[in-house]
Amino acid sequence: MELNALIPLVFAVLFLLADTFIIVKMLSVLKKSRNETVENFGNKIKPYLYATGVVSMLMAVCVIVLAVIK
Repeated sequence: MELNALIPLVFAVLFLLADTFIIVKMLSVLKKSRNETVENFGNKIKPYLYATGVVSMLMAVCVIVLAVIK
């Protein structure tokens, strides 16, 4: 595999790992806040949702770049 195609692939895998870590972190926040109101839970989980969106976008960009290079 060419080096210029390997770099976006490595970044896409790293972003996938980061996305998985964020989802696991969200599940732990869910387990900790069983007796909270929806508003408090929403305020706690909102940064994780934003981070998941950003990381997923970066992963999609890497996959698109990989497709264009190939």
